[in-house]
Amino acid sequence: MRIVSMALATVALVTAAWSQTSPGEPDIRRRLEMIERGQADAVSAELPQLMTAHQNHPGVIYLQGVLTPDGTEAAKIYQNIVDNFPKDEWADDALYRLYQYYTSVGLYKTAEQKIAQLKLEYPFSTYASEGTTVRPTMKPAPAAAEPKRDAPVTMTTPGTVPVPKFAAAFTVQVGAFSALANAEELKRKFEKEGFTSNIFTITRGTTKLHKVWVGEFPTIDEAKRFAGEIKKQFGLEAIAVSR
Repeated sequence: MRIVSMALATVALVTAAWSQTSPGEPDIRRRLEMIERGQADAVSAELPQLMTAHQNHPGVIYLQGVLTPDGTEAAKIYQNIVDNFPKDEWADDALYRLYQYYTSVGLYKTAEQKIAQLKLEYPFSTYASEGTTVRPTMKPAPAAAEPKRDAPVTMTTPGTVPVPKFAAAFTVQVGAFSALANAEELKRKFEKEGFTSNIFTITRGTTKLHKVWVGEFPTIDEAKRFAGEIKKQFGLEAIAVSR
């Protein structure tokens, strides 16, 4: 009896030691929720330890992409997930982030390819219902034609969609222009209708692209719902993007 008790105690010790040296799966969704609540700094502080403890974990790599401020570098990280972990649960999320990135920088053909790939390879993804046409109503003018103004925007029925006024992780892009004057005109139109709006400018070589953002939202789902209302009320191909 004593021998059996000693054997059981040994098994218990081995089991306890195993549980201490084999950490469970990292809770990626909880950390993404923290980022949406404005706690990105806390998640960033955890990231180095997560990357050490879970090397080549697609979820941790995805989290790294979300926390990377440089859009080009983040796109490389997402593409790594799509290429090397196509069967993982985070692959469709990474592909959707690529779609958002290429849309935000004006590479609409590439963005359409990404959303088409998502629909084909991940038909049951929550992102698969996203529209395949991502070109805005007003296309950016060629870089050489900076002085030329795009066609004026005709606003339809005034919007009544409430826009939350708080710092948040997501917004809605309603246009992208090479001419700053066009972006400022669209910004003024939305502000006149009572919407909060700002212009975010990116530079690629000698070319600048001025993106018009409207509203601030804590979650991607709220931003997508608002983008749908913008499409209905103003006839613009609005898209939800990360701030």
